[in-house]
Amino acid sequence: MTHPTPASMLFFDLDDTLVDDTVATEAAVIALFKHYQPEQLSDALSHWKRALKLYYPAFLQGKLPAAEMRQARIREALQLPTISSERAEQAFEYFMQQYIAATQLYPDTLVCLEELLQHGWRLALVSNGPEDMQQRKVKAAGLQPYFEFVLTAEVAGAAKPDAAIFEQALARAKLNANAGCYVGDNLTNDAKGAVAAGLSSVWLQRQSTISHEFQPLAGVTWKISSLAQLTQCISLR
Repeated sequence: MTHPTPASMLFFDLDDTLVDDTVATEAAVIALFKHYQPEQLSDALSHWKRALKLYYPAFLQGKLPAAEMRQARIREALQLPTISSERAEQAFEYFMQQYIAATQLYPDTLVCLEELLQHGWRLALVSNGPEDMQQRKVKAAGLQPYFEFVLTAEVAGAAKPDAAIFEQALARAKLNANAGCYVGDNLTNDAKGAVAAGLSSVWLQRQSTISHEFQPLAGVTWKISSLAQLTQCISLR
């Protein structure tokens, strides 16, 4: 098997690629509702998901600042439309503390990152999450030593699948697009977005029936079901 040169770089998604966002979110939402709205606990997750769908797209489109997005989500999720901005921020911070405490890496994450560094790959994170949330998550998960930088949609002023965020990541890395490869779990935002921006891509689908083999896809460089397969397919780029 051949190995990439040190000039090659992998850009990673964070949530549901390296860390289990689903588990952390569910734990934090339950804790939030137990603290603020225990009578609505049975509907906590549905309320939270509804608030996310209502306000997160506007944040990603640059139409809603992160603070306003946080506050709007809390008011909607907890069904407390008249609470002050200060109280809404306090509630979101309570959620964040529970979320960070519940953040966990997938079992294959560190093994993969260690192997990539040993083989000379440069690594960075490119995420659609808010700056504060993602940076805190990266620190809590112990991921900082593995990545040259973390670029979020909030800092970039653009969100995946917009080519602008990939282009900013490449500029930071001082690379042309053909020297970069993006790894993420979302077919549209990650895999196809990266390809449209000129990078190659790896689509990680953890729920896939593929267990021991990776496969090439039209328009997406590779599809894998585990990060354990990543070094195999990128060596063929």
